[in-house]
This record gives sequence, C-alpha cells and structure tokens, in this order.
Amino acid sequence: MTPDLPPPFGIAWFRFALGFAVGAVLGSFGTMLAYRVPRRLSIVWPGSHCPSCRTPLTIADLVPLLSFIAHRGKCAHCGARIGMRYFYIELACAVAGGIIALIARP
Repeated sequence: MTPDLPPPFGIAWFRFALGFAVGAVLGSFGTMLAYRVPRRLSIVWPGSHCPSCRTPLTIADLVPLLSFIAHRGKCAHCGARIGMRYFYIELACAVAGGIIALIARP
C-alpha cells in the first residue's frame, strides 16, 4: 500500500479555488431562496433583479462576492444598499466550499 500523501501544493490551491467558487455560487443561490421563498415569490421568474428598482441584473452583477465589492454594496442601477448579510453568507459558503474541497477525498 502507498502512503496517503497530501496533494501537491498547486493541486491543493486549485481544489480550494474551485470549491470556493462553487460555494460562493451556492451561497448566492441560498440567499436568493431566503429572500424569495418566505415572500412566496417564484425562484424562476422573473430573473435576478434589484428589489428596489426592479432592474434585471446583468451577468457582471451576478458574480458572487466580487460584484458586491465592485459596487460597494449598492445596486449598480439605483444605488440602493444591499444588506451585508448577503455578502457574509456568500463568503461563509465560499470558504466552507473551499475547505470541503481540500479535505474531501476524490
């Protein structure tokens, strides 16, 4: 039997980055569910939009974490503030996804 060696450094970072990205996307989806389900809104239609101005979000607006930072926590269209809880949930899910990707066995 061969010893159970940790993955090489480059592979470990790739696995963490991939897990981080998947976790951020799942966190973003989770925050959408947390907003829409209690209000009995459809999770399919309409697409993602600003709750204040109802402007549909562009693909660049949908990038978890990065779009929040780029727009300084505000809607890119009307300037309405976006709650920090969305950022924190996405960040927590991203970090959890990265850690799980590191420790999970392929």
